[in-house]
Amino acid sequence: MAKILLLVSLFLTFAFSVVGLSVVINALVKSNQEDSYIRSVAPDGTIVDINYHDIYSVCAVMAAVCALLIALSLVSAFSQISSIGRRQRLVRLQAFLVLFGALWLLATVIACDVLFATGSTKITATFDGVALSQSVIQQFEQSVGVSPEYSKQWYLRLCAILPWFAVLFATLSGLSL
Repeated sequence: MAKILLLVSLFLTFAFSVVGLSVVINALVKSNQEDSYIRSVAPDGTIVDINYHDIYSVCAVMAAVCALLIALSLVSAFSQISSIGRRQRLVRLQAFLVLFGALWLLATVIACDVLFATGSTKITATFDGVALSQSVIQQFEQSVGVSPEYSKQWYLRLCAILPWFAVLFATLSGLSL
């Protein structure tokens, strides 16, 4: 019975890590598309600098950790099914790696949530070499229909919520191994 619960926990770790990886990749793609859209609708002669590297970096790390947890949960599940999973040394190593991945993902999800709640994209623009004021940039943002605040971007909301389930099940899996 314990082995079945462990396999279910590993499967849920796998599933929510795939979901976490998917929403992070989606967020990175959507932010690139929004960046391209803003640059394309800017008047000719305007140089727009869009700086969202803080959330982009956190999401990139979150994607890497989710990919790591996907691999670890698959390896752990297959080793539990096969005879390799009966070796105590490998089980301890798998448990350590899964718990390390869960802790790493926890750190990146917390960072993502803090940035999501408090951060925003830094946008600067110059027109024919003259820097535009923030009020002009804000009017342009409103006319185009974009918001620099991370909390108003639905694709980042998914990144702030869904990977928490991967953290939960990875922790449960690591403790159950």
